Amino acid sequence: MRKSAQIQDITVTGARTNNLANIDVRIPKHRFTVVTGVSGSGKSSLVFDTIAAEAERAAAAGCPSFVRNRLPQHPPADIDRIEGLTFATVIDQRRFSGNARSTVATAVDVAGALRILFSRFGSPSAGFSPEYNPNDPAGMCPSCEGLGEQRIIDEDALIDPAWT
Repeated sequence: MRKSAQIQDITVTGARTNNLANIDVRIPKHRFTVVTGVSGSGKSSLVFDTIAAEAERAAAAGCPSFVRNRLPQHPPADIDRIEGLTFATVIDQRRFSGNARSTVATAVDVAGALRILFSRFGSPSAGFSPEYNPNDPAGMCPSCEGLGEQRIIDEDALIDPAWT
């Protein structure tokens, strides 16, 4: 039996989103790829508004309507065709300003969606989605307050019993 060929590239044909002028591009999959160009050349339009938006729309299409309604909504990209898309995690261009409780999911803006998924499909479930949020009192560990570490004072090490 012959195995079907896997698509090795993401192919965009006729991209016209924002300032893109009917361009065609092929981007290799499973490779670290950098998109460069002068300011205003359409890098963000290609990567964020075309490829990432279409990948998120495709991934959302397979989710139940309850989940789909809570995911970011993207208008369809202005393209003739796009092929070879897989799930995409988009890290935008803004500076990350996290705190001690921030995670990778916080940095890539999927924490909210993951909380909803865990609350609905996790087994056993903790209940509502705030209970999966380390920044919410309902989701914080009561002993470490969501920071993952405890500071316990050893009184015997601080106080000499001979002085009492």
